[in-house]
Amino acid sequence: MSEPKKYTVAVDFDGVLHSYTSPWVNAKTIPDPPVPGAISWLFRIIQHFEVAILSTRNHQRGGVATMKKWLKLHADAL
Repeated sequence: MSEPKKYTVAVDFDGVLHSYTSPWVNAKTIPDPPVPGAISWLFRIIQHFEVAILSTRNHQRGGVATMKKWLKLHADAL
């Protein structure tokens, strides 16, 4: 028997996961810390849903890789 289908939750990166308190520099620069509680919330939600993380960085060279690196850095800090 297959697992039930998970719904997808779309999460904005800038201002929701990343606090985005500094001005925009470029897609490869993410200087600010996470929004308090955002990373632990993300860990909880991925247990129940597929998660799509969206940002204007997604379509810019290096943006997705930089977000992944930032997420790993802050996830490892938990």
